[in-house]
Parts: sequence; structure tokens; C-alpha cells
Amino acid sequence: MSIINVSQTLAYRLNPHLSDINFKKSCEKILKKSKRIKQRTLSNILAHDNPENSFIDDGQHIYIWYFAIGSMINPISLYLRDLTPLISYPVKCPNYRLVFRDSCGMADIELCEGEAFHGVVHLLPRKQMICLDKVEHMYKRVIIDIVDYQQRFHRVFVYKMNLIGQEERHIGIPSERYVDIIVKGCEHFGVHSSYIDRLKYEQPVIPRKLPSTYETINNIPNDIYYTDEDLLKHNGKDSMFSLWISVNGKILEHTGLPSNDHPNYENQKQFYEFVLSHLAGREVTHAISKAWYEPMYKLPLNDDDLCDEHRALVEDMCVSWGLDNSRKNSESYWKPIGRLCQISKKSKP
Repeated sequence: MSIINVSQTLAYRLNPHLSDINFKKSCEKILKKSKRIKQRTLSNILAHDNPENSFIDDGQHIYIWYFAIGSMINPISLYLRDLTPLISYPVKCPNYRLVFRDSCGMADIELCEGEAFHGVVHLLPRKQMICLDKVEHMYKRVIIDIVDYQQRFHRVFVYKMNLIGQEERHIGIPSERYVDIIVKGCEHFGVHSSYIDRLKYEQPVIPRKLPSTYETINNIPNDIYYTDEDLLKHNGKDSMFSLWISVNGKILEHTGLPSNDHPNYENQKQFYEFVLSHLAGREVTHAISKAWYEPMYKLPLNDDDLCDEHRALVEDMCVSWGLDNSRKNSESYWKPIGRLCQISKKSKP
């Protein structure tokens, strides 16, 4: 996401109040829909727990102890990814620190003797963890030790960001949206307020853009329209058809990856694989609003939940990822080729 200059960004901190109302409403909505596991069932599962193991095998099912450090701390993010923890609680992770890496400023762990940071542990069914592995394509699972607030040790899985070659990705600055998601989740699950205050008042963030500054995908050919059936053919399953997606009814064609030695090759390759697995051959605005949840807006349970401003934000995100080839001095691997017929009345014209 573009910023005005580095010094301004380093001076900017989260405004946690912008999303308070909609986040509270969203939590109330999912609480009405969620089904809590019976205490007796949970107790029977936990009877098989061994703190030395990062999983529980009760003889019928396998459950994974997962330490969330980023978006998955947040109950709305969990809900939007169909993740239903059996139990969740705040913990401390000794001898590591939380860092934000790459241009996108995503959360990662870094070994650091004597330091510590906090997060939330979830107990997830193994099937859900496998699904999450596919979403967290920039990470791999590793095992670390955590301590809960009653000083009890447990071994857990956490996602560690993949290296580029043999090197760690560079330290980046997270977006205000991302840190807001983490802070709201920490507050929801009872993480120590001292740690939350560090995130609020010490962590630099890239400020949210004003809606008036959202960018749009331009250079759409005039009078060229495709149907949903046309779009579906380009879902990546048939090599005869190039990969297409639609953003607010604007159809984009993938034009290929950069060369293997290009500095952006790994990021583009991983993004392409994510699109291929989750977004290919369809209108993606609602899917992106769920995958990149913005707590300032109404919970996007369906396409009609997206207001025009939220749709504009999704398109702006796509432009920031390089899904627009109209900007000078920037590289894009997607080309606008037309529009989708009979799109939702709320989609941008």
C-alpha cells in the first residue's frame, strides 16, 4: 500500500476507535450463529492432552494446538475462514518477538533470547488446520513452547514465514487495518493490556487511506463484456484458457510471472498460486472482503453486505497488489480485458 513518506509512517500509530462499533456488532452477530462445544465433550478431549505434544489424539479425532499471532487472533477472522476452535486462551511466548515482514507487513516470529510477546492459542480440528495451511501459503508450520497466564507450559504449532532463498524477508511496516485486527482479537480473548498497549502506542503502522483516495482499476476496454460462464472457463483448470478473475465486474487476465531471477518472483508466484487455488474464474470482491477482513465495515456474510465504500476498498487493495497496469513505473502481471455482464447492482460501474 502506498504511503506519503517513511518518516510520517514511522510516526503514525493505530487509531483503535474507528472500528469499535462495527466490530462489536460483528461479534454479536457471530455469537448468535456459533455453536459452543458441550463442556463434557471438551473435557473428554482434553483428558487426552499432553503438554509435550502440539496435538491431541483422543482415539477418534486429532486436534491441533495452534498459536495465533496475526489475523487469526481475531474472532471475526476465524469465523470468515470457517475455523471453529474448541477452546481459545491468551498466552505468552518466551524467547521470541513479534516482527512484521515484507512490503505487506505480515506478522512473523523471530528468535530473541530474553524477550517475549503475547498471542492466543486455539485448539482446532486437524481438518481445519490443514485448510488453514493452504491459506497461509507464505508460511510453514513450526513447533514452539508457550506459557499460559497460569504459568503452564504447552507445545504448540505456529506459522513461521518462508525464507526467500536462505534469507529472512526484510522487516516491514504493518497496515493500520492489520494491527487493528490483532488488537481487537487480543482484547476479545483477554490478552494482557500491557501487550495490547505496546501494539497500540509503540508499533508504527501504515495509516488507512481515506475513501476519497482509493484507487481504481483503469484501462478497461470499452464495450467488451463476458458472461459468468466465460469467466468460469478461465479458472486455471484448462491450460488452453488463461487465468481470469473479476473485481467489481472488471475482468483481469493473468499475463505471466516475472523471470525466476526477478526480485519479486517469489511473492508473485505465491500470490498467483493463492489466486489459482481460491479466486480463479469468478467474481472475487466478496471473497477478498472476507480474506482481508476490514473491521471498519459491516461483517461481509454475503455479497449484499458490501457497501459501495467497502467494494471500493477491495478494488484499491487489488491495485496495491499490482492488479492494475495503468500506473507508470510499476510492473503488473494482470491485464484488464473487459467487464462482467449482469454484475451486482452494487458493483462499481
